[in-house]
Amino acid sequence: MARPFKQGLEYFPWDVRAFDDSKLKSLSYQYGPYGTTIYIRILTLVYGEGYYLEIPLQELAILLHQQIGSHWIKVDKILEIIHGCVELRLFERALFLQGVITSVSIQKQFILSTRRRKNIQNDKYWLLDSETMEQLGVLLSMQKNKDNFIKTLVNVDNNSVNVDIKKQSKKESKRDKKIKEDKSIYGYPKMHFLTKLLIQRKYIEEFNGDVLRYNDLFESAILTYGYENVLSGTNYIISYARNPNPEIDDRFNFMKASLLNNLERFKNLENRKDEKFEDWFERTFLQVDR
Repeated sequence: MARPFKQGLEYFPWDVRAFDDSKLKSLSYQYGPYGTTIYIRILTLVYGEGYYLEIPLQELAILLHQQIGSHWIKVDKILEIIHGCVELRLFERALFLQGVITSVSIQKQFILSTRRRKNIQNDKYWLLDSETMEQLGVLLSMQKNKDNFIKTLVNVDNNSVNVDIKKQSKKESKRDKKIKEDKSIYGYPKMHFLTKLLIQRKYIEEFNGDVLRYNDLFESAILTYGYENVLSGTNYIISYARNPNPEIDDRFNFMKASLLNNLERFKNLENRKDEKFEDWFERTFLQVDR
């Protein structure tokens, strides 16, 4: 039996000027030493697997929490820092929303660290184009009898994923190409952990057409207001929606308006002292224009 290809790294270099990078400066400024600690620990997990890590966000946060220790940092703070890394483009946002951790810089370092290997498998979530590969001076040896390999290119600005597949036959129709693209891009979307909470607590059905909208809502809200506050507000809205008065016609817009309006009010509230958002939110009873 042939020995399986080694994909992960045993170690990876760290530039002595890394902390002069503007992204890492911003990460340290926003989250202190825990910011870079979380980022470096995630890098070790990624490189241990290769050039990407497939893992649910909540599972990643719990794993890091176990590594660092519950005495030092809370899971909610770890989640906030991970989202901060994405916001600073240390990880590719579009793939992050699919439960995949990687980036252009991660893949560049992976290639530089594995140039001497005879076989490198990079058929998933690949971000480097041929020009970049040439600049790195790397000629990849792919699987036998394959002239081309699948590349995944991420358009971060548009939050969309375009798939560059093997060269199509000239005889292949545009319709056939479109079918293949649809099969590779579309399907039941992965859900944000708070979207899953809505389903588990019966706020929405599992096959709800607004799943992606809920994902984006929670993603942006956490980055702006913090995970703990967003979770508290979401839990209260779910509880309220069990016996609403009046009835809720549009559950997505109700969740969006109730959550964001009250989070913003609480954020700008003067002299709130040490009152928790959860207590304030319940006391104000969903102040929202419906």
